[in-house]
Amino acid sequence: GSEKVHGIHFPNMPIHCASFLGDTGSVVVSGRRSFFYIYDAVAGKIDKIPRIQGRKEKSLEKFTTSPDGSLIAFIGNDGYVIVVETKSKMWVADLKMNGSARAVSFSPCGDFISASGSDGDVYRWDLRTKKCVDRFKNEDGTISSYVSATSKFLAVGAESGVVNIYNDRSRPFQKRSPVKSIMNMHTSVDYMKFNPDGDILAMSSRREKDSLKLVHVPTQTVFSNWPTSKTPLGYVWSLDFSPGSKFMAIGNDKGKCLLYKLPHYES
Repeated sequence: GSEKVHGIHFPNMPIHCASFLGDTGSVVVSGRRSFFYIYDAVAGKIDKIPRIQGRKEKSLEKFTTSPDGSLIAFIGNDGYVIVVETKSKMWVADLKMNGSARAVSFSPCGDFISASGSDGDVYRWDLRTKKCVDRFKNEDGTISSYVSATSKFLAVGAESGVVNIYNDRSRPFQKRSPVKSIMNMHTSVDYMKFNPDGDILAMSSRREKDSLKLVHVPTQTVFSNWPTSKTPLGYVWSLDFSPGSKFMAIGNDKGKCLLYKLPHYES
């Protein structure tokens, strides 16, 4: 079995979200609290960040981190995405959208943030200028629940269960149609993840048992051979790919982490 490296207790923090900060060896942890923690696994030290300057959020339970771990983007109240610098632990930007923010994703280069939410529009900001550089209506029209980006595509998942894949090189502020709409999910898209080379998009919902689909992005087709109705996934709460995409890990409601081999990436 695997050896446990550390066990850390974060005081007064029922954990809702946790993520490594790039390859820095640090971890950011948050929940339904106005504060959050950064744990430096190398030094073995826990830092409590009491609140984000100038913000009144009572909960910081949803965030995403930039690929290099230098920035954390929290989903705030009233359509705000709050960007915090990891090193200084200081606020750097408030990015504002209409409607409430529900989903946020960094671009692979780390220079852009895409977000969407209750108004069904997709926004993109350039973090170097803090300006909104693109906005378009997601064709589905319902509340957006998750966004995920590669260097070529942006996937937008909605509460309807529809996932739209957009070409990321479209002209900004123009109406656009997805290159593909995936209609295989029947409940809200709660999680999406591209594998490291961007060829597979995994999507799942917590609201329906065994609700996980994999899309082969180059051919825009849903894998029909896996998972099948016999794959014992349970309610999928989280998922990730290994760096070389040989393995896929799926966390479920039973507290199990299921590890699957992806034969496509054996070589």
